[in-house]
Amino acid sequence: MWLLINLSKKYTTQVSYTLNYINLAQNKIFEKEPLKEIPITIKGTGFKLLAANFSNKSLDVNLDKIYKTKNNGYYLLSNNLKANFQKQLANGIELQQVDIDTLHLNLGLLASKKVPLVADLDLNFQLGYDLSKPILLQPDSINVSGTKKLLDKLTHFNLQKVTLENISENLTTTSKIILPEEFNQLKLNTTNTTIQLFVDKFTEGEFEIPILVKNVPNSIKLNIFPKKIKVVYKVGLKNFNKITEDSFSVECDYLQTQKNNVSYLIPKLINKPEMVTSVRIIPNKIDFLINK
Repeated sequence: MWLLINLSKKYTTQVSYTLNYINLAQNKIFEKEPLKEIPITIKGTGFKLLAANFSNKSLDVNLDKIYKTKNNGYYLLSNNLKANFQKQLANGIELQQVDIDTLHLNLGLLASKKVPLVADLDLNFQLGYDLSKPILLQPDSINVSGTKKLLDKLTHFNLQKVTLENISENLTTTSKIILPEEFNQLKLNTTNTTIQLFVDKFTEGEFEIPILVKNVPNSIKLNIFPKKIKVVYKVGLKNFNKITEDSFSVECDYLQTQKNNVSYLIPKLINKPEMVTSVRIIPNKIDFLINK
């Protein structure tokens, strides 16, 4: 009886409610995490206060009408929050006051940017196997939304490290995007990417091809030794028969030899097939004689 009498009496107490922010303008975003809880003073019978304590203790904060400060900040006054909060409280609970004067908001203009993804791969192949094509990321970049201030600092996103052992065939795997804490306010259109590896068994081949020398003055005749250069290349087995002598070209620049004041020509690879993964040219210096 004593308990029922006391619970029927009215009491005033301070309670903290979780805040849910709604109706934020589409072109704005929080630059800093807003206030998560707000203390309010409420009044009601012991029965009502006890019931309220076990119910959902959250309040919606409507951001469709916010005020702007001289320093481009935003705020809501507690007097403007009071009527809206009262509507959300349970019947029989009276809101006495919001126990903060002003609710400050750090908002910025929403912008978007396309940001490339950078893979971190540790790949170990079976003997004789290697990548036959460049690694493919799908997507290789993502659309990011956030404040211009944050986006201006963002150049790329790293992916979580992927380690693969004993590779001998095509593989597909996934990796998550690493979002640094300073960018956790950004909105990403995806949180991971697919990584595709194209693998083939590789073999070596070689050709001897003629050397082209450019920028030779008309007043001299250049004799080079040797006249052909050996090209040693690595290619996937299934593409081996597609490679021909004409697939490569090597040239030397006589003008560059004069500028460097050396007595030899330096051969450079000018053309090679995309399917070839590595090329060596032998020798790496070409002797010459000048006939005037």
